[in-house]
Amino acid sequence: MKLSALVPPPGKSKYELSIVAAREARRLNEWIRRSGETLHGKVTAVALERVLHDDVPYYYEDPMALLAQPAEAVAEPTLE
Repeated sequence: MKLSALVPPPGKSKYELSIVAAREARRLNEWIRRSGETLHGKVTAVALERVLHDDVPYYYEDPMALLAQPAEAVAEPTLE
């Protein structure tokens, strides 16, 4: 499947789908390395199919909400 032939669902763009699919492909590659299992087909094609079928949850963070949080909540957690 070529990305140029892709018709994105309403409210989503080809760019958005390609970014999410690329991140999913990285996640799948890491999973394959750790588990030793294999996928049927190429990793990028599987990732794109998962994104198109809404099997990959994703959301947008509101940058203004991050700025409104107290400094303590934004600090990175420490390991004890």
